[in-house]
Amino acid sequence: MATEGVVTAPSAASVEIEIWKDIPGYEGRYQASSLGRIRSVKRVYQRLDRRTGKLTDVMVPERILKPAKFNSAGHLSVFLRDKEHPNGIGKPVHQLIMKTFVGEPPCGKEVLHINGNPIDNRIMNLRYGTRSENGLDRYRHAGRGLKLTISDVNEIRILLA
Repeated sequence: MATEGVVTAPSAASVEIEIWKDIPGYEGRYQASSLGRIRSVKRVYQRLDRRTGKLTDVMVPERILKPAKFNSAGHLSVFLRDKEHPNGIGKPVHQLIMKTFVGEPPCGKEVLHINGNPIDNRIMNLRYGTRSENGLDRYRHAGRGLKLTISDVNEIRILLA
């Protein structure tokens, strides 16, 4: 089983400590970091060799997963494999980070980015909140992901007056 690790990573302001923990439901296979990264844990599993019909050991190396764009709002996702999804399934990074470090979301809550930047998945930038709070945050952060920005709305109001 994978162990939790601590690594220091450089930051613009100072050095932040990176803490790695097993992702719930993916223990021993994938870990999430307090700095918003996801990694595959080094492990060995057995797979049926189609040519010989025998079980063979397959080694999976440890590596940081490269996230892909999850949606038009700019959120990132990674593909994780398990027995239910042998070809992998996309999981939003911000949700994995919160489940790992805080736990499952309370009923009716979703993950919010405090600074409004959907690619900043550090645990210190995430919190649980309601969908309404998430919508208000979008306005507060210059309308990112909205069709009309706050300045667009103000200009329309001036033109209507």
